[in-house]
Amino acid sequence: MRYLFCTATLLVALILVISACHTHSHDHHDHGAHAPEPEPLSYTQWSDNGELFVSFNPLVAETTGSLAVHFTSLKNFKPIPEGKVTLLLMQNNMELERVTVNNPTDPGIYNMAITPTVEGNHDLAIMVNTGAFTDSFLIKDVPIYPTSAIALAAHPHQEEGDEVSFLKEQAWKTEFATEIANQKTIHNVIHTSGEFETAKGEEKIVSAKSSGIVFYKSNNLQEGRDVRSGETLFSISSKGLLNSNMEGKLEVAKARLDKNKVDFERAENLLKEQIIGKKEYERRKMEFTIADAEYKSLTTNYGSNGSTQSVAASMTGIIKNILVSDGQFVTEGTPLVELTSNRKLLLHAEVSQRYLPELRNLKSANFKTPYLQEVQSIKAYNGKLTSYGKMLDGGSAFIPVFFELDNKGALLPGSFVELYLLTQPIDNTLVLPKSALMQDYSQHYVYIQTDGETFEKRPIKLGVDDGQNVQILSGIEAGDRVVTKGAYQIKMASMATSVPAHGHAH
Repeated sequence: MRYLFCTATLLVALILVISACHTHSHDHHDHGAHAPEPEPLSYTQWSDNGELFVSFNPLVAETTGSLAVHFTSLKNFKPIPEGKVTLLLMQNNMELERVTVNNPTDPGIYNMAITPTVEGNHDLAIMVNTGAFTDSFLIKDVPIYPTSAIALAAHPHQEEGDEVSFLKEQAWKTEFATEIANQKTIHNVIHTSGEFETAKGEEKIVSAKSSGIVFYKSNNLQEGRDVRSGETLFSISSKGLLNSNMEGKLEVAKARLDKNKVDFERAENLLKEQIIGKKEYERRKMEFTIADAEYKSLTTNYGSNGSTQSVAASMTGIIKNILVSDGQFVTEGTPLVELTSNRKLLLHAEVSQRYLPELRNLKSANFKTPYLQEVQSIKAYNGKLTSYGKMLDGGSAFIPVFFELDNKGALLPGSFVELYLLTQPIDNTLVLPKSALMQDYSQHYVYIQTDGETFEKRPIKLGVDDGQNVQILSGIEAGDRVVTKGAYQIKMASMATSVPAHGHAH
């Protein structure tokens, strides 16, 4: 009997233990469930200096809320590295709470906490002082809810839509920029090609002053080398030559000079004694002057031995062409080298005759070289239109057009360029830089910034393209903030399998 009683007691105890274990496991499961969270609120504002982007969960009265405040410099679209931020929560123009943070949590990011006490709509003022500038932003009608449940009901979590999330941290790490689409002026374009040529007056040819054998003065005498005015480039030797022996010519000139000098000095004495007349004296003086000039010319150009002539650069610039070989025989007047200052260039284009009526409106041009990444404006090189042909060369079907521009060292004479001739202006039209454009097959599009970290893909229709900017015929409106740098990175973000959630925590 006692055995049965003990057995029953053990069974009841075992049932109670199992029941207790089951109940604990259930309670633990309930404790691990995550309560739904509301959709975060975000606000974005711009000033002349920077962009404010602030994100936070809906605020609840008597509950501390955390705000992630982002500041971006509009000069370089990088985070503002330092500064003091003050946040004011106001209602009916009365300050209810003030919070100040002296340093960012991370560059450009300030984590700030506030505990609102009164429900209803409030104004949120945010001020930043970087030392270099001070900015103030006012966000109106920020709701403060009485309970978390009401906040959740007012802002249920939203599924990801068509917009692309691109976080500030992502934008700050890449080359990124936006621009407000405005109506501007763009010009109609004649698209052609052109060539850089050295401007007239920017080239000089150095020639031989006598006959002889040419010798280079330096082993690195080559085309493209910089030279200084007066730098010796060649020597010309007549030593050993029968017909061009300058040493012999120098000896003859010296003998003639010595003889005419003696005759002239004697004539001076004879004139004083009135033995010869004034006419004879003038004749001997002239002969001495001519002989002296000839001798000085030979010694200046060939030295005292008369066998070698030095040839120097006549200008500071670049060797364009070397026209003789080392050791070559040349005669007097033979071109030796062609120099160019390379300071001024001509941009020479040829245009079809059908564009002749438009050329009267031609004022400027843009060009793209194979060796410069960006399309250049001739205005950046002080360029100007010099002429366009009023008549055609024999057999030519094209009209020549010439621009003159300064060469700042980056342009190569002889190189070919893609050319955009700018003609009649189109005023008051939407214009964007070409860097904003993206393309899928034949469809062009841009990204519009709809909030601090969200972007919308917007198909567009293009008009005139001047190489640097493009006319937008449809797809965007004035005032839209368009991504002009970094559009490709946003496209990559849109293709990611896991898109970062908006309103991320820091």
